[in-house]
Amino acid sequence: MAGVTEKEVHAALLKCAGKGEAFKIGKVEVQVSLEPQDIHVGDSPDFILWLDVALRIFAQNLEVRIPIPVEAEKAGIEAAVEDLDKFSERGHYPAKIPMLVVAEGGYSSLERLRSLPVQFRIRQIPVRLLENLSRTTN
Repeated sequence: MAGVTEKEVHAALLKCAGKGEAFKIGKVEVQVSLEPQDIHVGDSPDFILWLDVALRIFAQNLEVRIPIPVEAEKAGIEAAVEDLDKFSERGHYPAKIPMLVVAEGGYSSLERLRSLPVQFRIRQIPVRLLENLSRTTN
């Protein structure tokens, strides 16, 4: 495989898509899934790999949704940081984080958009790992 193309990265991400079996942590039921989204035509970075975690606690269904930015970048990690900056500034793909309030009575719900500090741990990998994924998942 020569070079890095968006098509190859997207195909590899699609092989990672899916929903895992539900499992329990203590008395809490948890389910994890991955959903790749191709955004390279109109936004940055090239792809979002959504990490979704659903859990049921205190008879409430809570959902966590975290966007993992993925960039196909021949030039490497430094060039990809520019796309990460665009991704962060634009805010088109916010993480969804639940907050649970235990009160004396009643049920209620709200949604609020807030800015949170996020520490990105950026990892560069060689394109040959996409070939390895293809061989192990076919």
